[in-house]
Amino acid sequence: MNVAKHLVSVITPAYNALPYVKRCVSSVAHQSLGPGRIEMIVVDDGSTDGTAAELDRMAARHPRLLRVIHQENSGGPSAPRNLALDLAQGEYVFFLDADDYLAPEALQRLTVTAEENSSDVVLGKMASVGRRVPRSMFRANQPDADLFTSRVYWALSVQKLFRKELLDRLHLRFHTDLRVGEDQPFTALAYLRAHRISVVADYACYYLVRRGDGRHLTYTNKTEPTLDSLGRVCELLRSELAPGPQRDALLERHFAVELKDAFKFLGTETETAIQQREFERMRKLVAEHDGDAFWPRLPPIQRLRCHLTRHGDLAELLAHTWSDNSKLPFRIHISQGRALAHYPPDRDSRPRGTTALFDVTEHLTLAHHVSAFSFTGNRLRLSGHATLRKSEHHNEHGNESRKTLEVFLQHRGEGAGRRHAEIHLTEDAFEADLDLLGGEGNDAPLADGFWDLYLRLTVNGLSKTVRLGNQHDPNAGACPFTCLTDDGTGGIRTARIYWTSFGNLSLRLQHVPAARLGKELRLEPEVAAWRGPVLRMSGRTNLLGPPPGTALLRLATADAEADFPLTLGDDGRFTAELPLGALSPGRWTAGLRIAAANWRHDLPLRQPALPPGTARWRRGLVPRYAKAVAAAPLTLRVGRVPLLRDVLRLVRARRRRLTKRHF
Repeated sequence: MNVAKHLVSVITPAYNALPYVKRCVSSVAHQSLGPGRIEMIVVDDGSTDGTAAELDRMAARHPRLLRVIHQENSGGPSAPRNLALDLAQGEYVFFLDADDYLAPEALQRLTVTAEENSSDVVLGKMASVGRRVPRSMFRANQPDADLFTSRVYWALSVQKLFRKELLDRLHLRFHTDLRVGEDQPFTALAYLRAHRISVVADYACYYLVRRGDGRHLTYTNKTEPTLDSLGRVCELLRSELAPGPQRDALLERHFAVELKDAFKFLGTETETAIQQREFERMRKLVAEHDGDAFWPRLPPIQRLRCHLTRHGDLAELLAHTWSDNSKLPFRIHISQGRALAHYPPDRDSRPRGTTALFDVTEHLTLAHHVSAFSFTGNRLRLSGHATLRKSEHHNEHGNESRKTLEVFLQHRGEGAGRRHAEIHLTEDAFEADLDLLGGEGNDAPLADGFWDLYLRLTVNGLSKTVRLGNQHDPNAGACPFTCLTDDGTGGIRTARIYWTSFGNLSLRLQHVPAARLGKELRLEPEVAAWRGPVLRMSGRTNLLGPPPGTALLRLATADAEADFPLTLGDDGRFTAELPLGALSPGRWTAGLRIAAANWRHDLPLRQPALPPGTARWRRGLVPRYAKAVAAAPLTLRVGRVPLLRDVLRLVRARRRRLTKRHF
């Protein structure tokens, strides 16, 4: 029995990898596993750019880590990887491409996961350095990922940790006759025979690098179709799995992804003989799976391509090799809760070729657009459009469709409360009015917590529901907004509308302690100007729709207070007028006062742009003045003008008038 001399063998094929290979090797040399536990085998596949010499220099620098093997160019990564696999002495094998590199803790985290879970294959989260990376399988750590219900099978590249015993037991090696997609049959068989598959998603292990020249590994001609690899892996699935849901789940991935790429190749090929040859190969592959049940799960346009291929209609197929799901070449008819796709879409013309009719209910999407929303009082008002894409709405008798639309709030917590909006619907346009804080009619007040906004459209019995807001006009509304109200017990409740990280609209309701209210509120004066003894201010706020008398602007001295109304707009702006004529002399500080029942909270106002000059007026025979003081918060000084100073001011004013008349 051979005892592994290392914990991990890192295998790297290299072909013309300057300058990337230096970073690649360095990332392995600085792994947290420490010296002696890792060996790195790099097979130089006939490089001509100096990669071979650079590898030899690094091998001299890291003699205990790096082993370099030079060979004639093989035309692909399969032969270099197979050679390194035969020489590997680690308990685990990790495949690292020469262009890419590892995070410092990658191998430690991957091997710890394998040891703790007795895993034969461990996927490490990938990070992008200019290249697209798979993401759906890395949303959470998975100690024991199910191959048929998780997303791990959608990651078939070979950059993973494999238990060496599994590879040796299966005599698993790469097919050297495959120039494209050589890692898919290798990884697929390892998945199918693995005791356990695990996923490390909480640490970015592998950095996938985009080369400036667009070339990666020994990869020389990506224009070749992937049919060789696709046929090989489909044959593997047919031999390893019996017909049924498990096999269908895996086949769906290949007919949705790799076969789509093959169709695109067909559309760009200019030589008729090659085009016809590859089409016949596709037709044979589709026919081999005619009895499988994954077809309804394919995107509609891909299902149409396969249908045309099965019926040998190359001319029609070429018209749709580059179509995507946003431009469906169908007429979709909705009736009795199902959506049927008709091809060709023009029912009045004679078919040009093959016709098709299939169910696309699960693929039909609800398109919506929010054009405006506003927060007024305790109500949220929205307007927009909603429609089912590319569909004709007729019932089973051919009459006009039955359409209903709902907008509702859904609570995230247990007990899942729901509140529906009042809806006005005209064709595809809607207006929705939601009572945010409840208490109207027989409705109980909405519970504190997070509420998400949803839209549901039902056409002829077919319902589709989406989160509301991810499609909206840039100027649809301003967020966040805060609404204040008396909660009936002498306290304050706030309702905050905000955009989630996915661009959806959500609402948070909560009782706000007095100590936190000042942090929640924003009232920022921007402009102030004198109009006689009146100071007019305007600015921005996140305070909208409080009950009458709840929000006031307050002026206060040490022994007196005066409150003035605050006018709040739906656009996040406020205006206020402070008539200072009745105020007694003194230094008055401005602030925002929020009052509910017997409860109140005062918030100082920051200094706006100060109004120039001094306001003057008379209260009876006594002259008064007011001016802004350069201080924070906003402070005003109100006082009496001394009689002598007032007389001198009047004399100077009279002299100016007489001088003007003289000239």
